[in-house]
Amino acid sequence: MEFIETNLSFNGLKNRTSTSQVILHHSASADVPAAEIHAWHLARGWAGIGYHFVIRKNGSIERGRPLEAIGAHAGPGANGNSIGVCLSGNFMNERPTDQQITALVELLVWLNDYYKSDLEVKLHREVMATACPGTLFPGEQIQSLLAASAGPNGDGGSGEDWKNKIMAAAREAGLIEEQHHPDDPAPKWFVLAVALRAGHKGTVLLC
Repeated sequence: MEFIETNLSFNGLKNRTSTSQVILHHSASADVPAAEIHAWHLARGWAGIGYHFVIRKNGSIERGRPLEAIGAHAGPGANGNSIGVCLSGNFMNERPTDQQITALVELLVWLNDYYKSDLEVKLHREVMATACPGTLFPGEQIQSLLAASAGPNGDGGSGEDWKNKIMAAAREAGLIEEQHHPDDPAPKWFVLAVALRAGHKGTVLLC
């Protein structure tokens, strides 16, 4: 998993004592970098960007608040035990890009492996009165892709492990005819996972 280091400066942070969930957000804006969100949140008098990760339209993942720090993204009832992930864009008007969805699933798998735990994934609106992350955000699809990855089953599988599991299941289902390498482009895993969850047995994907 590769992250873009932003080296942001904060005014004062405290670390979490536990981590049990990941809360998903949108920036409700254009495709902005973590540094710009950092400036917005500093202007509100916060310590800095409230999210731990920002996923850009091209699928790149930028670091925000340090991973172990308490975030400022979901209110006092949820900040203390959660990681905030913000996808850049306004999903009241558009859907996330395939690259963002793929990057998000890979990040969630990585976080489960990092914490050796099946972290609960929630939308911002599930913990606060808000429309975030937007009506066009595919929350159910994210859950399906995460399940297809087999990463959050407590087995501590690496990113390559879950890709291999998807590939094996896809071959058994007749979705692909030949072995692929785990380092092939991420959208391939996105397509395979979607097809598997949709139950498209007998369909051959030329990927």
